[in-house]
Amino acid sequence: MENSFVISYLPGQHLIQKLNGTTKLLLLVSSLSLIMISFDIRILIPTFALNIIFLISVKPKWRQIRGITYFIVFMNLFNILLMYLVSPTIGVSEIGHSDVWFSIIGRYVVTPETLFYLSVRLLKIFSMFIASLWFVLSITPSELGVGLYRLHVPYKICTVVSLGLRSIPDISRNYREIKNSLQMRGLELDKKRVSVFKRLKQSVTILIPLLLSTFERVDVIASAMDLRLYGIGKKRSYYSYKKPTRNDQFFRLIVIIQLIVFAVYLVVVVFLRPAGAGRVWYPW
Repeated sequence: MENSFVISYLPGQHLIQKLNGTTKLLLLVSSLSLIMISFDIRILIPTFALNIIFLISVKPKWRQIRGITYFIVFMNLFNILLMYLVSPTIGVSEIGHSDVWFSIIGRYVVTPETLFYLSVRLLKIFSMFIASLWFVLSITPSELGVGLYRLHVPYKICTVVSLGLRSIPDISRNYREIKNSLQMRGLELDKKRVSVFKRLKQSVTILIPLLLSTFERVDVIASAMDLRLYGIGKKRSYYSYKKPTRNDQFFRLIVIIQLIVFAVYLVVVVFLRPAGAGRVWYPW
């Protein structure tokens, strides 16, 4: 299961994985908040480096994350290219001045401001991806449910999130079983023999029984929870809850530092920024 899914279903043995769910959630939220609001590489580069360290500490298997990594990198490079094609001087408008290096054709010019701005955007996107990746690789559905509950999210929502993530392997297994059984009955899905559109049309025959089996599973789980009087209390406890350790306290200190930087940046750069000043820090 660990080799097939990016989501972790068993507690890990590395430092980040041993933290409790609340600490991981706080660390993710503080990192993403700082990354999303900031256009200053003096903040983004240390944050990116910190999240890279977190990801390396999890020791992910390349086969496990290769597909999603290639997809994210390709899509965001393509997105940056489209941004340049739509607005070749987007960096000039964001930074406030222009130094044209050379012209390609027509309105398409290359300026250091635009290259710098697009690089900052790319750094922000990759930083958010790295932060999300180490979080997904280090937390289990049970820990996520506990972490959300400790942050005062209603426990019914926590249960829905946890059960939804736990159901992914079952849905995937059911899909393979239905697909194999239909192929044994003559359904052709080989890409060498059938066109893409025909395969998509025939995939509907897999989707319908998959949905029915999923709804049946949901009904069974809901009935079991009703029989155990789930939801009658305002609070609940969790078997997977872990008390904060010294490591948790250390990482929560990092959270506090990130939130302080976030608050200072929000006040100084966002709210008190002079009219007409660019939001991107440009060293030149």
